[in-house]
Amino acid sequence: MGIKTALSDVSFMNSLFTAAEHIAHQLGDPVIGAEHLVIAALERDDSDLRTALAPLPLNTQRFRDAVLAVHADALSSIGLDAVTPPITEAPKGALGSTATAQEVFQDARTRAKKRHAPLAALDILAAAARLEHGTTARALARLGVDRAVLEALAQ
Repeated sequence: MGIKTALSDVSFMNSLFTAAEHIAHQLGDPVIGAEHLVIAALERDDSDLRTALAPLPLNTQRFRDAVLAVHADALSSIGLDAVTPPITEAPKGALGSTATAQEVFQDARTRAKKRHAPLAALDILAAAARLEHGTTARALARLGVDRAVLEALAQ
């Protein structure tokens, strides 16, 4: 990996994790989950991402709404109110993330290295598409997005 790629990756990681943490806190989650990484990746101003996702019913707002619906379903299934207040605690960065978020991030880095290219939002989406369980997988299913098609389009 060249110095340009390394610098690009560091910049990408900083912005991605900062955005994901803000999103997590807005949604009332104390730590970054894979779904927050996906929302942060979808929010990026990236023409390659928009082109790759054009055939799918997937964008930032639709995915965010699906995540909220999945969370509401889970909470109501155990008799809890679906409204979770935003969190205002101090940022924790990448260390404040779930094991699934870390798995998605590591898979995305591996994908970028195999391409000999800087880490990109499409790498995050391709890695997240491989998740079979959890909020991200359920949100994609709720939107009618086939995870295998998403992974293929994100390659």
